[in-house]
Amino acid sequence: MAKTIQHAIIIGGGIGGLCTAIALRQTGIDVRIYERIEAFERVGAGLSVWGNAIRALRKLGLADQVIQAGSAFGRTEFRNPSGKILQSGAVGAFGEPNVASHRAELHRILASALPTEVLRLGMKCDRVEQGADGVPIHLANGQTDQADCVIAADGLRSTIRQQLFPGTRLNYAGCTSWRGVVETQGVMMPDVICETWGRGDRFGYMSVDKKHVYWFAVTNLPEGQTPPVEERKDFLCRRFQGWHRPIQQLIDMTVAETIVETAIYDIEPLASWSQGRITLLGDAAHAATPDMGQGACMAIEDAVVLARCLSQGNDLEAALNRYEAERKPRTTWIMNQSRAIGRIANLDNGLLCALRDLMLAIVPERLARGTLEKAINYDA
Repeated sequence: MAKTIQHAIIIGGGIGGLCTAIALRQTGIDVRIYERIEAFERVGAGLSVWGNAIRALRKLGLADQVIQAGSAFGRTEFRNPSGKILQSGAVGAFGEPNVASHRAELHRILASALPTEVLRLGMKCDRVEQGADGVPIHLANGQTDQADCVIAADGLRSTIRQQLFPGTRLNYAGCTSWRGVVETQGVMMPDVICETWGRGDRFGYMSVDKKHVYWFAVTNLPEGQTPPVEERKDFLCRRFQGWHRPIQQLIDMTVAETIVETAIYDIEPLASWSQGRITLLGDAAHAATPDMGQGACMAIEDAVVLARCLSQGNDLEAALNRYEAERKPRTTWIMNQSRAIGRIANLDNGLLCALRDLMLAIVPERLARGTLEKAINYDA
């Protein structure tokens, strides 16, 4: 294994890939990002940047920008479809705020922190090789490149992960999500994340800045049996008809063509993330269901830890081993917790839903928030 790491290639220009490039450049490593899309556009919806991720962004020098652009929140609230509050309480900050952000705005802040020549857009990586002195990559357009190390941050359906670990399978969670952002004011208190659980359906919303509210809907459906694009809004209006305000109003105000549909999958924890000079990061390594809102946060943490490990010595293999040893226990715990929460939240048996709602109402707030606060109270 070669010693000094001078050049790295990152496959994937999402949140994890951009944060990794920023972190590696801070250690003096030259970086190039290859991203398959032609241009970064303002697409997507919202996400939660919990205090643990803000803490990691602080190390990258970007925390204040993200906080300023988003909407800080300190409480969560759970209701039933009629609007009855089942549980409400504060979420510990542990020194940093929790922030809701538009995904595109977070992405813009990260991309702006990199020189334009670092980003190679419209460049899809088809495969990588293991070399004695480096890692050659092969692009769909026939071009090649090489670096001392390749970091695959190419998401849930990672091409590189499937090349390294072809037995990896995506697990369908039994439900599909729809997400949207609407421009409105006065829909909710800006410092609260609201979530409503029904029978096989749930809905959540939160402010992502002073003018916009992000919402998400999750519905139990057989895999691949979602309505056509042109029927999404009508489907959601019917599905959530009669639910408490402002759920119906948020769907009504959303431009139908902007509603994003995403089937929910995760993977089983991998035995290893690395082979030779190649390693995985973010969803490519540990895709979880979105039920803890920690997907982007885990990728941001990965970036900080990987850069630190690569800067702590000249042996690449040892550095990647340290990276995995530090990250795998935490990400595996997040994956397992997210899957368990999702199964409870999307129960569709009437009796079990009634029992779930009762438990939400009677369990002491301190106990109910233990898992969430364990996730937040972490420093990468």
